[in-house]
Amino acid sequence: MSDGWSITPENDVELRERRGGGPGSRDLSGALGTESMKLRVWRFGPGDEMPLHRHATQEEVYLLRSGGPQTLQIGDEDVAVNDGDWVRVAKDTPRRIRNTTDRDAAWLIVAAPPGDGITDGIRLDPETGREIPRT
Repeated sequence: MSDGWSITPENDVELRERRGGGPGSRDLSGALGTESMKLRVWRFGPGDEMPLHRHATQEEVYLLRSGGPQTLQIGDEDVAVNDGDWVRVAKDTPRRIRNTTDRDAAWLIVAAPPGDGITDGIRLDPETGREIPRT
């Protein structure tokens, strides 16, 4: 890192597998040293999905880099997203990515303010929309 800027090759950032399987991700914000946003590249294999969730403070922007079309559930709506599409999701809006194709998909997700995603993220039951308590 230099004074006021940083650069990192994406493949130099460790790919972290999710506990229990599912999509893996690379934490670009840690590698770049961002302070006011969180950047993460997610890899979704066929059949992978993230839990339905919302954020108390984070607004998120999603970019589908490859593997489209993919499904982004926003509220009660399934939105078809193509490669190169950008989608903004406001805080408190339920969302989840689902890869219902036979292709790998890569998403860039930018969140602000950065938060840690764990304490800010609130998991929701996909059937009822009710909060799932953390254990």
